[in-house]
Amino acid sequence: MKKTLFIIFLISTLYACSKLETYSELPSVEFKQVYLADTVDALGNDVKLQNVTLEVIDGDGNLGLNDADTVDDFNAKSLYYNNLFITISEKQNGSYVELQKLSENLKYRIPYKAPIGQNKYLKAEVRVKIEIPLGYFDYDTIRYEFFVYDRDLNKSEIAVSCDIPAREHGTVFAGGKYSFFEEEEEDAENKE
Repeated sequence: MKKTLFIIFLISTLYACSKLETYSELPSVEFKQVYLADTVDALGNDVKLQNVTLEVIDGDGNLGLNDADTVDDFNAKSLYYNNLFITISEKQNGSYVELQKLSENLKYRIPYKAPIGQNKYLKAEVRVKIEIPLGYFDYDTIRYEFFVYDRDLNKSEIAVSCDIPAREHGTVFAGGKYSFFEEEEEDAENKE
């Protein structure tokens, strides 16, 4: 399984006259969107490509890890070595069951970026690219769950994506926190 992490830092201190914004010192994470597509990886294998976009905010700006953060709480065997965790669940009879085999490697290190200026908060868009061989990704409906830790080891609340139709073949784009299927279900009811 191939995975890549992209970070876009959005720090409002670029505008000197902007209003001082404040956020909680506890980090937060929010699902923004996902793009799923059947494609081929660099080795010619059929894969389910997943580009997941999140927004993370930390009020005191201490979210993220440097490459040198590998001792004490951040050693390679520690829970806190990574600071972004993603799980994938399958919807089965209205309940969600974690796909542990697919989720076990979805741990990432968001890099540290020191805040500048008077606003010490950190607001960033995080994009995660995941490729899973199609043979391991035969699900109808999935959802993601996310959480992060800051450098003080504060854990965010768990953010949940919308329900995502992840059929074995095809391309899907979904965003927001509401079920992807609500409009389809409402249309079916209106036709009756």
